[in-house]
Amino acid sequence: MAKKKSMPFWLSALLGMLLGILLILIVVAPQHETSNHKAAAPSKQPSNQITTPPRDSFQQKQIAHKSTPNTHQRIEPVRAGARTTSAATSASMLPSGHGIALVIDDVGYDLMALKRILKLSVPVAISVLPDAPFAHQAATLSQQAGQVVMLHLPMQPQDPSLQMGDDFLRANMDQHDIRQTFLRDLKKVPYAEGTNNHMGSKLTQLDSPMQWVMQLCREQGLFFLDSKTSSRSVAAKVARDSGIAWASRRIFLDHEMTLEAMQKAWQQARNCAAKQRGCIIIAHPRGKTVAFLENYLTKADAKNMVSIKQLLHPNTGANTALISQNNTP
Repeated sequence: MAKKKSMPFWLSALLGMLLGILLILIVVAPQHETSNHKAAAPSKQPSNQITTPPRDSFQQKQIAHKSTPNTHQRIEPVRAGARTTSAATSASMLPSGHGIALVIDDVGYDLMALKRILKLSVPVAISVLPDAPFAHQAATLSQQAGQVVMLHLPMQPQDPSLQMGDDFLRANMDQHDIRQTFLRDLKKVPYAEGTNNHMGSKLTQLDSPMQWVMQLCREQGLFFLDSKTSSRSVAAKVARDSGIAWASRRIFLDHEMTLEAMQKAWQQARNCAAKQRGCIIIAHPRGKTVAFLENYLTKADAKNMVSIKQLLHPNTGANTALISQNNTP
């Protein structure tokens, strides 16, 4: 019987290697493909996805509120940063003495609220309390945004229960004390171009203190806005007689902190602008007020909004364009 020939060793080794490679391809390759697929999955998500911050309860109420015809036009609302050119620095097309000038009082406690206001891209005067913890920062941010900075000058109120700090002008002060307190307050608010009274329902009724205040405004190159916290205020009259640029507040936006009250107040400002008059409206950096301005102002409103300097009664001798070196950092 013939012997059966055995397979050469080298051929057996070669076949073993081929079988090993084939086994690796069958078992390992599918797992590698699955792993690559899982790793690539996150790249399918958009990289520019925007997460919308939650609105506060007032904003929710504002959006859900059913507006009445011709009073609440939400077709083209002005949003923060919506326009490429800031209305704060662009010249108004309205004649001098016409339009709505917005003033924000009591600034210096909430920088986030101030930043939201500055993003509205409309002219706004920022009136800063001298003893507020962020007075200097608030004034600087407002000036950098191209807005008018004002000193919100504390004055004695009629109500004796209201507390007064060292920054207040008081009825029992003589001219020297009024001067020293005023100038000390002014140094705390850089870039101020004007001033208006904080409280002051008592002091603004007194001729002599108001004359001393207006003399200082003339000396420092400041205009004066009478906040009209008292119907018997003589501040505007004394400012006029003192020869400085001046104006008076017409409307408080948030005297009542309800949506309906603020809608009514803003509509009064719209009516004023429609009659080609000037209207100064004062508001405060409260959460509900800021939300109202963000959601309620329209582009039509923005076209009617002007710098407060456009609504000032002109001075009759003082150079209000000059700002004292004591009032710059």
